[in-house]
Amino acid sequence: MIVYSGLSYRREVFPWNFAKNNEEFVRITNSLRAIGGTTNTKKALEVAIDLMAQRNKTIPTLVMVVTDGRSADDPKVPAQRLQKEPQTWMFAAATGDPESVDKQELLDIAGTPSHVVLHRGREYAADVTRALFRQAQEKCRTTTTTTTTTTTTTTTTTTTTNPITGCELDLVLVLDFSTTTDPLVEYYKEMSQRLIRALRIGPHYTQVAVVTFATVGRTRTKFSLKKYKTQEEVLKAIGELRSTGGTTAIGEGIRIGTKQVEEREGARPGVATKVMIVFTDGWINRGPNPQAMAREAIAVGFELYTVSFVVG
Repeated sequence: MIVYSGLSYRREVFPWNFAKNNEEFVRITNSLRAIGGTTNTKKALEVAIDLMAQRNKTIPTLVMVVTDGRSADDPKVPAQRLQKEPQTWMFAAATGDPESVDKQELLDIAGTPSHVVLHRGREYAADVTRALFRQAQEKCRTTTTTTTTTTTTTTTTTTTTNPITGCELDLVLVLDFSTTTDPLVEYYKEMSQRLIRALRIGPHYTQVAVVTFATVGRTRTKFSLKKYKTQEEVLKAIGELRSTGGTTAIGEGIRIGTKQVEEREGARPGVATKVMIVFTDGWINRGPNPQAMAREAIAVGFELYTVSFVVG
């Protein structure tokens, strides 16, 4: 824990395991007093980077920054370093009047809007923060299995940590590349890339598949869930997509996207949350009934969302 103010004021740094139990943590935090002075979150995060070097990197780590978001020096660079730390999740929380908080700075610290806790009521914000921590701890814990192998001469016991973070997401993007969306294709690609940049991509986190549709015969799986392992690869592949033109078979796009539920495509049944996002202008003139296909996708476990973009 780091308690800080400005560069010229003292700060308190509590090392790892400074509290041995919940009661001790509450007692210490209740005894904290305001330091006074200006705000320099950048320096506090630099101290946090030093502390992170001392941690056990095999254990998931949550970093919660509580601030009004008005640092004298921009904290974005050290925040990004912390966001890239393995097994690390960044959160930013503020209380008080939301209008007086620098929301962009909080977003820079957390790295994603869903990790920013902002509310006018202090008690409510504290409740939300506690709930976030509980959910993150539950999701990101690892489980351990032990296997014992015995021969006539030796006994070997091997302990492995299951590669399950609880943060797995199988994301299927279904993009309308029919003739009616020609002016919108680049917007669909841009929105898809913005979404991917906000996610942690990898075999133990988010996997991405992309399906493009137009006429039934021109609906294609551009890449499956198992194809790419990094954010850079997914962004590049989306950027290289080209419109095919043709009629609009939304139902066929959903039907093909639903095939990503199969393990051979890279799906992780029982482990990953399944989400399908359909980008379309909604004009249907070919193919299977999209409502029926949507029901089938939901029946096999997909959360289904649609996105439209209006120009002008």
